[in-house]
Amino acid sequence: MRSFCVLPIALLALQGCGSGSGPAGPGNGAGTVFVSAPDCVGPENIIAEEAPAPANATYLRVQHIGDAGTAELAGEIANRVTWNVGDFTGFYPPDPAGTGTQRGYRDLPPPVAASAFQLACEGAGFLINTWQFSHSLPLVGAGPSASISRDLSPPPAIFRGPGSTLAIEATINLKHAAYQAAHVADGTAQMSFFYYAVDATTGVAIAHLVMLFDSRPPSIGGVGLENVGWDGQVAFIASPLADRDAAGVPVQFVTVSPPSDVMRFEQAWNRPIYFRAQVPYERFGAMLARLRAGPHPGISPRPEDYRVLSFGVLGEVFPGTGSEHNVSIGASVFDLRLSGT
Repeated sequence: MRSFCVLPIALLALQGCGSGSGPAGPGNGAGTVFVSAPDCVGPENIIAEEAPAPANATYLRVQHIGDAGTAELAGEIANRVTWNVGDFTGFYPPDPAGTGTQRGYRDLPPPVAASAFQLACEGAGFLINTWQFSHSLPLVGAGPSASISRDLSPPPAIFRGPGSTLAIEATINLKHAAYQAAHVADGTAQMSFFYYAVDATTGVAIAHLVMLFDSRPPSIGGVGLENVGWDGQVAFIASPLADRDAAGVPVQFVTVSPPSDVMRFEQAWNRPIYFRAQVPYERFGAMLARLRAGPHPGISPRPEDYRVLSFGVLGEVFPGTGSEHNVSIGASVFDLRLSGT
């Protein structure tokens, strides 16, 4: 399993629980509190690389769309994109030429279809096309990516005791995926939910990646298996959104919340699909025990001691450093929510 990119986040002040409210979505019952509900933001919240992110607002972070030191990396979100990027992402923001809700380096429609990134009140979308930017320099623990995220301030304490549950949900359309060659390592694409949490007693941040899509078949290179990873900065657990993993073993650290779909493999699905991942108190505690047995023996074993810093949806590709495994994916995300019960 390839490790996912680190999203640059500040360890926000460890204060009490923030809260929010919003209409109940599919699978949400009585007692659900939307800690972070959908909002209405614009292209000013499309940010690049390690630029500071706004607190408590949706943003779209773009990373590694070009080699270090190139004009295309420096300008990866600098320009308005005017063509119908929604033909690849499934999201058509109103009047992108006039509003700037589509950004990129090159305003080049098909047959070029250069990478482009969309953010408006209705949702967010991204097209990453490695055929159209340089990627000759190696990256450590990451690939070209786009993440639709929110950073929470103050960071909430969702795990208040036995019976409490964290949930992330969104409707996602992975409309487009294309690969230059058969792939088991280079040339792969992934999509996932993620959240970062910090131990209030030690200040150590951890992450949980909940896999929604991998372009490889199950079990190839560890695809669809639960595992512990390290991306160079943060230890994380990766879990497939499924009842059982690719080996038929019950998934330990996340549950599927009906009517959510489950992790998918290989093919784009080209329609909106609802996903909802739940992490009950007991499963988060089991995840902490796994991390304490490995990279973080000193972190607290108590879920109550953790605050959620950030969450969202990550799309990432791994084209390698050559020109034989290019990959292109286009997707959109709507109604991203974090809730607790």
